[in-house]
Amino acid sequence: MFWLRAVSLLSVFLFSCTIVAGDTDQYIWSNPPYRPIVTTRRSYNTATSGQWYNGGYRNSMPRQEYKCHESNQQYDCVFYGVHIDGPTQNVYFGFENENNERNITFKNSTIRSLSDALLRSFRQVELLDLNDLQLKEVGPTAFTYGQTIQSLYMGHNAIEHLPPYLFHNMQSLSVLVLDRNSLRSLPQQIFSGTPKLSVLSISNNNLETIEDGTFEATTELNHLQVSSNKLTHINLSLIPSLFYGNVSFNNLTTLAVPIAVKELDASHNRISTVSGPLNGELALLKLQHNSLKDTAWLLRYAGLVDVDLSHNELENISSDHFRHMTRLERLYLSHNQLVKLNLGNKPIGNLNVLDLSHNHLLYVERNQLIFDRVEYLYLAHNSIVKLKLSANNKMKYLTLSDNDLDCQSLRNLLQDVDRPVVGDSDHNCKPDYKLEQGLCCKESDMAYLDRLIQYIHLTSVAEKQHRAKGRCSADDAITSANKLSNLLTEKSDVMLQANQQLQEEERQLQNAVRELSAEQKQLEQGVQGLLAEIDTNLRRYRLPKDGLARPSVNLAKVLTHLKERHEFKLRETQNRQAEADAKKREMERLEEENIVLQKQLDDKKKEHSKVKQDTKSMKIRVNQLEAKKNRNPEAVRITK
Repeated sequence: MFWLRAVSLLSVFLFSCTIVAGDTDQYIWSNPPYRPIVTTRRSYNTATSGQWYNGGYRNSMPRQEYKCHESNQQYDCVFYGVHIDGPTQNVYFGFENENNERNITFKNSTIRSLSDALLRSFRQVELLDLNDLQLKEVGPTAFTYGQTIQSLYMGHNAIEHLPPYLFHNMQSLSVLVLDRNSLRSLPQQIFSGTPKLSVLSISNNNLETIEDGTFEATTELNHLQVSSNKLTHINLSLIPSLFYGNVSFNNLTTLAVPIAVKELDASHNRISTVSGPLNGELALLKLQHNSLKDTAWLLRYAGLVDVDLSHNELENISSDHFRHMTRLERLYLSHNQLVKLNLGNKPIGNLNVLDLSHNHLLYVERNQLIFDRVEYLYLAHNSIVKLKLSANNKMKYLTLSDNDLDCQSLRNLLQDVDRPVVGDSDHNCKPDYKLEQGLCCKESDMAYLDRLIQYIHLTSVAEKQHRAKGRCSADDAITSANKLSNLLTEKSDVMLQANQQLQEEERQLQNAVRELSAEQKQLEQGVQGLLAEIDTNLRRYRLPKDGLARPSVNLAKVLTHLKERHEFKLRETQNRQAEADAKKREMERLEEENIVLQKQLDDKKKEHSKVKQDTKSMKIRVNQLEAKKNRNPEAVRITK
């Protein structure tokens, strides 16, 4: 029976080994999106295609085959070193019947022309990353087998043209990114087969116009980004499902606001007209760096929270255009031509940030109620004489430099506002002005009358100087004309040459100005692109955005999060590696125990074999004795 017990122990041991091996295999290969970065590499080879001829194989033309090299946390198929410069008739991807990967990307690769070869082999792809492949041409059948693709990234390439029905079979497509290509236009039928498209980004291209029917079939489109193009026309109001839109850095002159959009960035254009239906959902509106001259159109957007109208041509602001805004928190009106400001005597929503810097404001005392309620007030670089605030104001930050302040008014103001709240200061004051608590001011009994007299005096002096230099000179007009005629005759050649030289210098300066303007615009686009990427990463990692902080603060927040995320993943990888090492040591221990048990089993088998032989010999001996007994009658009688 001992040998039966040994066999049972061996069975239990083998069952335990099977469980341990199964757990280890599950740890390595289950849940593909979270596999370790380094995995078993598959083979890569370049073969030839041909046919059998007279019993042998004859090559006909080169055949390129590419297979997945590895996987990582985001992609379960990563192609390395793919280089396709010409036609793709003899290019093959993956294995013959084993291509079940769903998330595919390329690294260190170049694909000049894209055909249907990839998706012909991989027909279950859900995420396809074709970024940064120097892709220039996309064949009309490239996505014929793309019915399962949900996210497609084709940014940072050199694509100039898209076939009209390129995405016609991509009914599952939800996210499409075509940033930083060379697209000049979009075929009107390009999105006719993508009813589930919800996110579309075509920034940093050369698009000049987008036809009105382009997005007719995309009934779920809620995120559209076409910034940094050359657009002169796009009617966003034809996209009723839009939630977020970005058309900044284009050449638009008219903005049509969709009916349900909540965030809209149309900055850095030439917009002078804003149209569209009533929209109570619009919360964020960026229209800085445009050509707006009025704000009456704001009456259609009562739900605004953040409005940026800086760097426009506004001359007057009326309280009627803001009175209905119950949620307004931030209003930016800097770098306009405001000479009059009347925000009324009633609160405007929850307004706590108001930027009126770099305008021509003189009289702002009627806005005291509004100023008392805001926390951040920017009034620098105006012509303000008096500013009044009540003792119970909520001011946290105030700028007043480069104004025309009255000293007594400034003293009264600083009694109600702590000096640290004033965040700026003057350094050099004009004649008759003095520096008081860091700000320039002028002593006068009647401040506004004094400023009026000063303005009249300056105007009179300027007019006298103008007369003395030209129109009303005491010199005889005929004598002056003769002298001028003689001078022109004598110096005509010199003046002509000088004039030509001046014209040439003027042309050079104009060219330099254009180049600098283009460079400045390019830099601004780059900065806006970086800011957009920061905002995208904040939304991607669900981090709160501080609207009043510098972009560097939000960037530091993203970097800190990524660092913590990296450290967490590193610790997780180390823990999993430690678990794998522990399982490996356990397997080694079990293997050693298995060897010992195997040796014991072999010994028991030998012992069992010897017992069987002894038993057989004893049976033979017993049979012999039985036969001998049966031959002896006396023995039979006795045994009975």
